[in-house]
Amino acid sequence: MAGKDTYRGYMGKILRVNLSTGKISKEPLPRELMENYIGGRGFGIRLLSDLLPDPGKVDPLGPENVLIFSTGPLNGTMSPSSGRYTVTTKSPLTGLLGDANSGGAFGAEIKFAGYDVIIIEGQADDLVYLNIRNGEVEIIPADGLKGKGVMKTTDTLVERYGRETKVTCIGPAGENLVFCAAIANDKFHYLARCAVGAVMGSKKLKAIAINGTRDLKLADPAAFLKKSGDCYQKITSDKTYPDFAYYGTAVITDIAAESGGLSTRNGQTGVFAHADNYSSHYYRENFVVRSESCFSCIIHCSNYAVVKGKKYRCRGKGPEYETFVALGTRPDIPDLEPVIYANYLCNDYGMDTISVGGIISFLFECSEKGLIPEKFEWGDADAVIELVRKMAFREGIGDEMARGMKYLAEKIGQGSMDFALQTKGMELPAYDPRTGKGFGLGLAVASRGGDHLRALPNFELLSYTPEEGIKWFGDPHTVDPYAWEGKADMVLWHENFAAVVDSAEMCKYCMFATYAILPGDLADLIKYAAGIEWDEESVMRAGERILNVERLFNVACGLTPAQDSLPKRFLEEPMPEGPAQGQIVELDKMLPRYYEVRGWGEDGRPSEEKLQELGIPQS
Repeated sequence: MAGKDTYRGYMGKILRVNLSTGKISKEPLPRELMENYIGGRGFGIRLLSDLLPDPGKVDPLGPENVLIFSTGPLNGTMSPSSGRYTVTTKSPLTGLLGDANSGGAFGAEIKFAGYDVIIIEGQADDLVYLNIRNGEVEIIPADGLKGKGVMKTTDTLVERYGRETKVTCIGPAGENLVFCAAIANDKFHYLARCAVGAVMGSKKLKAIAINGTRDLKLADPAAFLKKSGDCYQKITSDKTYPDFAYYGTAVITDIAAESGGLSTRNGQTGVFAHADNYSSHYYRENFVVRSESCFSCIIHCSNYAVVKGKKYRCRGKGPEYETFVALGTRPDIPDLEPVIYANYLCNDYGMDTISVGGIISFLFECSEKGLIPEKFEWGDADAVIELVRKMAFREGIGDEMARGMKYLAEKIGQGSMDFALQTKGMELPAYDPRTGKGFGLGLAVASRGGDHLRALPNFELLSYTPEEGIKWFGDPHTVDPYAWEGKADMVLWHENFAAVVDSAEMCKYCMFATYAILPGDLADLIKYAAGIEWDEESVMRAGERILNVERLFNVACGLTPAQDSLPKRFLEEPMPEGPAQGQIVELDKMLPRYYEVRGWGEDGRPSEEKLQELGIPQS
């Protein structure tokens, strides 16, 4: 294994760019970060906490906020699905921790340019972009890119600097500080959640163009290559691999439809009358022309879709399952063509489709109930498309939509908060938690707000036996999506592992969709890459450490236990029909146990004993 003074698996360098002063500096990557926080998401929250010691006083759109691009020890290697990276900041949408994770090839390119982390500080006077060529870093005026969409911005910079250049950028929504603005990389991959694009826009940073030629050294190349091969074999041998590799996440639409959890009419029901028009088979046969993959990925779950009809003509990376629901079934759109087109517009404007579709569907229900003067009808595709545009450019009602669903519900009042599908201020994803109680708990406690990927407890949905539930989590009920018992322990395990996956910067589809790759496998990959003696226990402890630092940050921002909740729709309105008819989420029965196994007090704060156990500095 590599010696302590030698970087393996990491480049050993942090790039800091202050847009207020124009100062560019490079610092060594602290070993404490590698040995305790792994990379990616772990690096992001540790650095954010250190750079913003009093985060409650920081304006997310002010120059004092920071934007942290971080990679992990597996980026740029042959490890399966190791193309992801994380951006971390304080979110203007929630006022809490904001981070987002994306695939593609940009994360690997950061490493090839010689960096593990890029920290953006301050605020430029006018719109700029960064040009990074290995050790050369320039801040360049972006006048010609102002107002341009993601597609044009990316094409312009690739043409300017060469086809090997990787680009991450914002569209008009980011420039207009829309609270669901995303950051795009490689055109069709998105750091979508938490309004990270609005923070980038507030700094007047339009894009980063990067190209690197550095070599990445591994601690034990032979062992790493063998372990990677073993992991590839596990993934391709799993029973879920063929469907995910061919249909992509569209196959989840079929699963949700069968379970009665295809969220429709803003979650008023889980039964969608037009589900056949959204099936993975129909989508693949009528719109998908090829599958595409991220850097070093064997699953290739992305679909390149084409709509030929004149009205909704478009081409590009097609909608994922989340977008099928957000822009399709929730507003009750019967056909896929306008959904694919609305997805394309969100991509080019640079917006999170989950939040955009959620806000539109919320307004549709407000209109249905007569709570707002605007008239919208379920199934009106043209209204959806027009609201997408208005939101990106903050025109008319779009200006208020741009502030998020929680803001709208507070302004509209009249009980609308009961069906505002958000948690901690962030719009909820597609899955209806009444058809999976573990998902419900995971959504309620997610450290970045209403998010399924913080836990992703698919274990309860994959028809495991009660005996397997006992073996994994000590409770047979964990395999029953309608049971609440045992779900706290299950969710905690998934959260800890998810933090490890996000920090190593691998894709969760290798783990949580298949359970092919487990903590011990990931520990081996990191150990052979970086030369740090990780094992299953220590990597899961690192995941727990990351979750607790995230919680401390949120508590410092003003988070209270009351915010670990769900909309009343899921807590008090039984599912009206379908396989999950009569189900609600018994959050009140799961949350106390979750706090207990987390080692948090009734105030939701990690105990001093837990912080000491995890080696987290105490203020």
